[in-house]
Amino acid sequence: MMKAKYILMMVAGAVLASCMGNSYTEIDENGPIPYGNNNITESKVITIAKLKDMFATEIETDYRLGVSYRQVTDSLQIKGIVTSSDAQGNIYNEIAIEDNTGAIIVSVAQNGLYGALPVGTEILLDLKDLYVGNYGLQAEIGVPTMNQKGLSSIGRIKRATWEQHYKILSTGNKVVPTVFATGTNPTTWDIEKDGGKLGVIRNVSFRSNDTKGVDSTYANANGGAGNVSWTLNEQDAKKVIVYNSNYADFANAKIPTGKVDITGIFKRFNDQWEIIIRTLDDVQPTSVNPFAGVAGTGEGTAASPFDVTRAISMITTGKFSADKEYYISGTISQIESVSTQYGNANYFISDDGTTANQLKVFRGKYLNGNKFTAANQISEGKKVVIQGKLTLYNGTPQVAKDSKIISIN
Repeated sequence: MMKAKYILMMVAGAVLASCMGNSYTEIDENGPIPYGNNNITESKVITIAKLKDMFATEIETDYRLGVSYRQVTDSLQIKGIVTSSDAQGNIYNEIAIEDNTGAIIVSVAQNGLYGALPVGTEILLDLKDLYVGNYGLQAEIGVPTMNQKGLSSIGRIKRATWEQHYKILSTGNKVVPTVFATGTNPTTWDIEKDGGKLGVIRNVSFRSNDTKGVDSTYANANGGAGNVSWTLNEQDAKKVIVYNSNYADFANAKIPTGKVDITGIFKRFNDQWEIIIRTLDDVQPTSVNPFAGVAGTGEGTAASPFDVTRAISMITTGKFSADKEYYISGTISQIESVSTQYGNANYFISDDGTTANQLKVFRGKYLNGNKFTAANQISEGKKVVIQGKLTLYNGTPQVAKDSKIISIN
């Protein structure tokens, strides 16, 4: 009888495996993405900044003093790239998404969001019937929830509901943090507009504080639900903290004692910035400053372009890379020529729009690398951001040919 029973079980298992087929163990790479709602189509997409403007009253209302959320009743959508990760547990039940106008937090009752939505994933978010509001005055998307005191605020979207409201558009997008501050310099970020962005604060150090009994660790793995917040020696402790969950995988890791660069999601909590690191890799020793002894400002990136002074100084000090394209911002100070035949222009930019301390742009292209088709497409006094290679030609600093204008206004 026992032998017959096992034979029947084996047969049943074989039949079940046959019915499941190969699709049980493998995902069809050419099929639909197995996360989110692939049936969502783009319609009435607005920017994150526009969404926050539309719900400004709710976002700026303390939940203890009024209604701090409102339902989206129109068929509105936003697109954004995921910048957060809950892979190491310091971020919990939420994701941060960002477009070129700002960022917002989405509160979701689900763990392991990084599996479906790793950093660099672009999503289309259908907002209809969801709610926009705030938690600690940080703009969030979610649903209403009630605390033990009977007060309502924005809360987490149920997993099943969440799956119906987003669609993955692309993956592997490059994500670059914006510089929040360096050393003792105060930030230029706007706490009302920039909360939730991916940022980096450079050349700072953790302030020693063992009074919470954590022995200089990021948090306290034995402390239960809660967190440990660290301040920075170089920043105002009332304005900037590093927030770490006791449930983070790295809770008992020792904090570094030297100068570091800290990358993370810079969330707003009332009138304070909370830096939420995603993994221990977000904290790195401060590297040698590549701009030491170089005049001007900026890092030459899309998020932090060189000003003209720095671009010229990079060339004259020889600290530029001839094969690297840099971003430079300035004001058109002089136009030498515009060729509609070849589609390029020779012009100069400076920091103040005057002809003093100019940088020549040699045979540069128009917006996004398109050819010039008319001489009036640029004019003196216009502010531009350009992307191109730096060079020293016959002793004259300039931007090499085939640069392109990224923005002009």
